[in-house]
Amino acid sequence: MKHLSMLIFFFLVTIHGHTQESRKNYEDAFKLIEVWLDAQKDFENIPSITAMVVEDQEILWSGAFGKSNLEQENKADISTICSICSMTKSFTAVAIMKLVDEGKLNLDDPVKDILPFYEVKQQFPEGGAVTVRSLLSHSSGLPSNTGHSYFTGPDFLFPSQVEFRSTLKDMETKSEVGANVKYSNVGYALLGEIIEKVSGMPYETYLMNEVISPLKMTSTYMGTKSITDNNRRAVGYTAINRDGTRERIIKGGFKFKAMKPAMGLWTSIHDLAKYASWQFRLREASTSEILKPSTLRSMHSLEVTGEGYEEAWGLGFTVSKDSNGDDWVMHGGTCPGFVSMLQLNVTTKMGYAIMINANRSSTFKFLNGIRQIMSKVKPIKERTNTHKVNLDDYTGYYNMNPWNSSVYISTWGEDLVILQLPENSPKYGMRFFKHIKDDTFRHVKENGELGDEYVFERGENGKVYRYVEEGNYKNKMSR
Repeated sequence: MKHLSMLIFFFLVTIHGHTQESRKNYEDAFKLIEVWLDAQKDFENIPSITAMVVEDQEILWSGAFGKSNLEQENKADISTICSICSMTKSFTAVAIMKLVDEGKLNLDDPVKDILPFYEVKQQFPEGGAVTVRSLLSHSSGLPSNTGHSYFTGPDFLFPSQVEFRSTLKDMETKSEVGANVKYSNVGYALLGEIIEKVSGMPYETYLMNEVISPLKMTSTYMGTKSITDNNRRAVGYTAINRDGTRERIIKGGFKFKAMKPAMGLWTSIHDLAKYASWQFRLREASTSEILKPSTLRSMHSLEVTGEGYEEAWGLGFTVSKDSNGDDWVMHGGTCPGFVSMLQLNVTTKMGYAIMINANRSSTFKFLNGIRQIMSKVKPIKERTNTHKVNLDDYTGYYNMNPWNSSVYISTWGEDLVILQLPENSPKYGMRFFKHIKDDTFRHVKENGELGDEYVFERGENGKVYRYVEEGNYKNKMSR
């Protein structure tokens, strides 16, 4: 729901498309990603994290860490279902654009001409009427929210359709249409109303029949539906308290009611992969699949630029260009107990998604970290097999206290990598080591030169139990 600043995104590392050969080299990177996410989950007391990386039509990696329900001790897995909150808006936008493709709706139709109960006072008539297009791009000037207390716990009281409609007569626009971005849940609730009016069926029915089902997103549903297997549905938790604890949000979940077009969907990480792959596929297709290819591309194109902390928007997605010139589209979500993010590099066809069942957890940080680790992967080379040691002997956690909690040593091709834990930006906590002889390794500097020596020591049983760096010992630990 509440949108996140995208300014930091322009400093991210971009991952380019990879051949089948180079893709194989991600094995060590994904292993390290799993170690990092699992550790950060513990250090930040996050109940669970599910994430995935997709390249075009293939899921390269997915993983789940922690518990989806702390009270029942349900372990999270890739089938765990979370609320994706405002990411729902992108699906609502797809549904609207389908009606546009079918000639039943025009992007520049004034909302007041479609919905007879729309009585919002237009404070800036010089900008023209609020249109479907302006709702999609958050440039309508409408308020962010209705004034109901749906962001206040413990009850999170969302308005019914009747209550939502009744607020419109007392509402007024905050800025001129098209002049700026003002993120609006109200705008997307209105888009849901437009879908109902134009299609002649309930919003949820239209979305499921015309968008979700054709995408074969079988684990995706609106929050108003009860799920048979409750063990798959995650429970949401609050931001972390001063004493390090988190509280369960609300037993049995909450009903989004009239706001469901803005924030109502629940889904799994693999269903988000299907959503990502559909977009990569359709952008270059010659025939329609739910939408026309040109329609999706227009959704991914810049419509309005925000100011300050506001994002640049297309139609239903934020849009940006990174320092390499690659085009990105994304949408995140934050609602009581859940945060999520979907990021698509439409230039390289690489997609990343994450879902967390706790507030105040940085989806940006985790997706950045995944990309940072992947960015260290070099093109695959033929292995020389010159080692007379088994690199797996050295892998594991090592105690760094009192200076830091721990490091994890993992294989990295024919070398080793050390990752400091915890670490908000893995690229700053990763160091690489080249095998020299026996149990001796040397640090490989950024310029390729060899640096300090690291010597591993073995116990009487022949197993590595510590390493020595400049006379200081770091002992192996269970975790």
